[in-house]
Order: sequence, then structure tokens, then C-alpha cells
Amino acid sequence: MELENLERYYKEDTFHFAVFYGRRRVGKTTLINKFREDKISIYFSAAETTAKENLELLSIQILTVLAPEAPINYFSSFYKAFEYCF
Repeated sequence: MELENLERYYKEDTFHFAVFYGRRRVGKTTLINKFREDKISIYFSAAETTAKENLELLSIQILTVLAPEAPINYFSSFYKAFEYCF
């Protein structure tokens, strides 16, 4: 059911924001990974570390998907990282 809803929202021509929450070990990550199997997507789960380190990790994820041939240059801010994606 949840996967069907995600697919339906994905195909619509409007913005949707999905929030995944729940107890541990109930399949949230599995659902996300199943949904994005056949799509170009960037998956990032923040680490319990500094904002700077998370920005570096996010930069790697973004550039690996959107510019795989480019050298990894970290974005200067989260705003710049998201701006690059859009």
C-alpha cells in the first residue's frame, strides 16, 4: 500500500514531501530503497556528527549520482548542495 502511494505521488505533476517515521526495524529504509530502485535518486542519511562532515558526505552522494566523472568538491553550504540538485 505505501509503495503504491509513493509511486502514485511520484507520477503526479505536483510537489509531495514524504516523511517516514516509526519504530526501529519496521522496514522504513527497505520501503525507500524499493521505491527508488528504478529511479535516479540520491539517498542520504545524516550521521551523528558535525554539520560540516554531513555536508561533505552529502556532497559525495550528490556528485556521485549527478556528476560521476567530476572530481569531488564539497559544497560550501547545504543551500548550495540543494541548489545544485534543483
